[in-house]
Amino acid sequence: MIPIPTLFPKYAKKMGPPAYHLSMTKLLVPLEQVEKVLVERIRAGKELAAKAEVAKRTGGYRDWLHLFETWRDDTIAELKAAYEGKDIARDFGFVTDTSERSSPQFTFEARQGALRWGIQQLETLIERLELAVPESQDVAGIKSLHPEIYARCHTLYADGSYAEAVEKGFKVVRDRLRSLTSYETGSEAFGKGKLYIGGAAAPHVDDDFQDGVKFLTMAIDRFRNEKSHTADGNISDPTRAYEYLRLSSLAMRLLEGGLIR
Repeated sequence: MIPIPTLFPKYAKKMGPPAYHLSMTKLLVPLEQVEKVLVERIRAGKELAAKAEVAKRTGGYRDWLHLFETWRDDTIAELKAAYEGKDIARDFGFVTDTSERSSPQFTFEARQGALRWGIQQLETLIERLELAVPESQDVAGIKSLHPEIYARCHTLYADGSYAEAVEKGFKVVRDRLRSLTSYETGSEAFGKGKLYIGGAAAPHVDDDFQDGVKFLTMAIDRFRNEKSHTADGNISDPTRAYEYLRLSSLAMRLLEGGLIR
C-alpha cells in the first residue's frame, strides 16, 4: 500500500505522517544498545534536516539527496542488526521511501517529508522500548560460544558486521591449529602435523572421531576461502552468521583436546 502523502505530496504537510501499526519489537541486542543506536540515528536525521536550508539556499539539492539516501540506508542496516526479523527495518524503509520527481528540487521537497516521518518513527521506537521483548539470556547462542570466539567476534556480530565476525572466527581456528602443529589448515595439521584429538565416545570409534574433527576444520578452511572472494562474504543474515560462528566454536572446543602423537 502506498501512503496517501506519497501519492499527493502537496497534502503531506497538512496530513502529517501516515498512520502505521508498527511491528512487534523484539530485540537482538541489549536494550541500552538499541536506544543508543536510535538516538544516534535521530541525531543524524535532525542534522540532515538542518542541512536542508543550505540546499535550498545554494541549490545543492542533489548533494542533500545523496546524504538522505546514505542516512536512510545506514538506518535500515542498524535496525536490521538491532531487531529480530525484517519488519522494523522494512517499516522504516516504507515510510521513508519516495519516488523520483520531475526535478531534483521536487524530489528534495518530497524527501524532506520522508525525513520527518522517518525521524518520528525512530522516536516512536524509543518510546516503545519499554514494551520491546528483550534479547534472550543467550541471544542466538552468542554468549555460549567458545570463550575465544566470543571475545574476538561478538562485538563485530553485534554491530552487524557479520562477514567480518565470521572471518574472524575462522581465523581463530586457524591460529589454534598453528599453535598446536605449526600448520594452519586442517588437512596439514592432521597429516603432517600428526594432530590427535582426545574425546572419542569409545576406542572403537576413535578413527571416526578423528576424521570428524579433521573434516570440520577442513570445512572451515573451504568456507573461509569461498567467502574471501566477495566483499561481504555473502553473509547478511544474523542467523546464518551465527551458524558459521558455531562451527568455529565447536572446532575450538574440540581442539582443546588436541595433542601431537
